[in-house]
Amino acid sequence: MRCISVSFKTAPENIRNKFAFTSSEKENFISGLGEFLEDVKCIILATCNRMEIYVESTKGVFSVLENLLSQKTGLTVSEIRKYARYYEAQSAIEHLFRVTCGLESMIVGENEILAQVKQTFFEAQQSGRTGYELNTAFLSALSCAKKIKTQTEISKSALSFATLACNEIKSFISENKISAPSIMVIGGSGKIGSGIIRNLLNKNPDLKIYATQRAHGCAVDYSEQVEVVDYMQRYKYLKNIDIVVSATKSPHYTINYDDTVSNISSKNMLFIDLASPYDIDREIAKISNCKLVTIDYFKALVKNNNIKKEKAVDDAYDILNQELQKIYKNMIYHSALSKIQFENGKFKDFTLETFLYYLKDKLDSESFANVINLIEQEQEGSCVV
Repeated sequence: MRCISVSFKTAPENIRNKFAFTSSEKENFISGLGEFLEDVKCIILATCNRMEIYVESTKGVFSVLENLLSQKTGLTVSEIRKYARYYEAQSAIEHLFRVTCGLESMIVGENEILAQVKQTFFEAQQSGRTGYELNTAFLSALSCAKKIKTQTEISKSALSFATLACNEIKSFISENKISAPSIMVIGGSGKIGSGIIRNLLNKNPDLKIYATQRAHGCAVDYSEQVEVVDYMQRYKYLKNIDIVVSATKSPHYTINYDDTVSNISSKNMLFIDLASPYDIDREIAKISNCKLVTIDYFKALVKNNNIKKEKAVDDAYDILNQELQKIYKNMIYHSALSKIQFENGKFKDFTLETFLYYLKDKLDSESFANVINLIEQEQEGSCVV
C-alpha cells in the first residue's frame, strides 16, 4: 500500500484548495489512474485540511499519481513534490492509523476525521475499489481509533470547528456590544453548520438565526428560533445580519465581494469561512467594517488545547503501536501464505527439534533466541495449566 498526502502541515490553504476533490472528480481521477494500473484499488480521502490517496500497487505508482495531480491542480510535478508527503508499506499503514485516530489533525483528537475516514472507506468498498490491503488497513485503523477514543482522554477535551466558530461569534458579540445579534448560517443542513446552530442556541436561545436552504435541497427540521431562507435570497438579508458563517462543499463562492458591498450597512460584521475550497471571497476582508476569519485562523486557538492533551496522546500512541504490530503480522502472514502452503509438504514430518535445527541455520542469533524464548514461555504456561 502506498499513500501520497497533502495537508495543513505541508501546504497553505490556497494550495490545499487546489487538491480538493468533488465526488465526480474522484471518479474521473480513478478512471485516469486505471489507464496506468490494472484493476485499480484506490481510496481518495479529501477533507478541509488534507487530501490523501491510498493505492494498492507495486513500485512506480507515485510518478503516475504526481502526473495526474499535476493535471488536476495545474501545479508542476516539482511543485507537487514540494507540498506532498509519500508513504509506503508499513509507513503508509502507520500514517493512516495516525490520521484516523486524530493524531495528525489540526485539532488533536477531533472526532470529525473518524467519521470522514469511515464514510470514505465504505464508499470506496461499495464501489469495488478496495482489495485485501486497503480493507485490512482501513478497518484496523477505524477499530484502533474507536479503542483510543474509549480508553483515553484524547477526545474529551477536543475542540471542534463548530465550537471554535461559536467562541469567535461570542467574542465578536461581546466586543461590539450587540444586544440582539442576528446570524446567517450558509450550509446549515451540513454537519458543521448544524453543529454551529445547535451550539449557538444552547448558549443563547434568544439569538436570531437564519439558515439558508436551496430550493431543491432536502427539508431540514430546525427549531422555531431558526428561520429558513432561500439561498438565492441570502444577500437581501445582509443589511440586518451581524454575523455570516459559511460551511458548504460548494465549488464556488457562497458570498462574493460585489454583492456584499452592495447590500451591507455600515455596522461591523463578522464573516466566518469554514470551507475548503473557499466559500467567502477573500476581498471581503478589505471592507473596513468587515472582519473575515478562516479555518487557518483557528490554528493558534487549538495550539494550547493540544498541549493539554500530551498525556492522552502518549496513551493513544501506546494503543496505536500495539494495534500496528497486529496488522503488520497479519499482512506479513497473508503475504507469505501462498508460499507457506506450497512449502508445507517439506515440513509435514518435521519434529520441533528438527524444525529448530532448520531455523538455527536460517536466523541470526537474536531472532533465533527470540524463537527459543517464545517456545520456552509456551511450555512453562502449559506446565502451569
